Amino acid sequence: MNIPIHIPINIPKKTRKIVACYLAALILLYVVIYVVPRVTDLFETTQILENGTLVISCETEGYIVKDEAINLAYKSGLIRYEVEPGTVVKRHTKIVSIKSEEGEVEEDKNIHGKYARALENLQGYKGVQPGAKSQISGTLTLTMDGNEKYFRIENLDNITKDGVSKLDYGKIDLERSKAIKGEPIFKVSSDNKWYVVCWLSKKEAKDYDVGTEVRLEMPGGNVAAEVYSVKKEGKEQKVVFHTSGYYEPLAETRRAEMSVVRSNNTGLIVDNECIIEVDGVKGVYVVDKDGDYVFKPVNITASDGKQSVLSEKTFTNDKYELVETVIVHDEVLRDPQKALEMEDKK
Repeated sequence: MNIPIHIPINIPKKTRKIVACYLAALILLYVVIYVVPRVTDLFETTQILENGTLVISCETEGYIVKDEAINLAYKSGLIRYEVEPGTVVKRHTKIVSIKSEEGEVEEDKNIHGKYARALENLQGYKGVQPGAKSQISGTLTLTMDGNEKYFRIENLDNITKDGVSKLDYGKIDLERSKAIKGEPIFKVSSDNKWYVVCWLSKKEAKDYDVGTEVRLEMPGGNVAAEVYSVKKEGKEQKVVFHTSGYYEPLAETRRAEMSVVRSNNTGLIVDNECIIEVDGVKGVYVVDKDGDYVFKPVNITASDGKQSVLSEKTFTNDKYELVETVIVHDEVLRDPQKALEMEDKK
């Protein structure tokens, strides 16, 4: 048996208004969140020039190359360190004294295994010598890694990406109360001049000419440096930076993640899509007060491939002529080709 179902449709007028307002609010919210931004992007045909800073940099891993001298225990016995690690010392400064223990037989003592492996890597390295005094001026450290021979300055040309990938960078602690003759007991690292080796893609390295000044931003601080050499290695470019800047963790640092900042330019920032070349002159089309498009030459002081920094008001061109250019708050076309097309139709 079919029983008729009656659904009341006489909704109060006040309730219908509330529901209508609610739905309208939802629709408006949708439009604001999803539709307006897309429409705005679609019709955003100009850019307003504003002052800003363009930082051009790349991220890489750098390997530190420096002068390092490792002293070996000149006899077996109890060690007393007379200088605190981290101290900057002059050449021939006495760092340790060793007191022999009574009744010990020198021939019965063998160098500890962890030092033996490191010393094997350092065979033939002139920076490894027995003695209580520092061989060079620099910062005293009581650690080593056994890679001092490979990362010596004289070996710069022979350092390769394949070579650094095969090394062990674990630190070996040298501080202790007793040593066997021939074991390493301290190291001094020079900060007079040092180098950082890294590998960059061809695109990243294209602007790193020899002599280019950069800033190396590393975990322990920033250091001013300059490009020492650039050489092709496989599909990459081996870039070497030279510096004599102060870097506090230098003595105990072998490799570090870093940012290489090539330039830090301030000026008018423009998207590169706004720039066009007309009759051999780079410039932008500015929208004047009448809505017309006026071509203005520009002087690009820096670019990262996406944005550029422009000189403001005037600049001197290759012919030593003073050229009027863009100013802050100028409105420039994002698609300057359209202005050219309009000019052709006139």
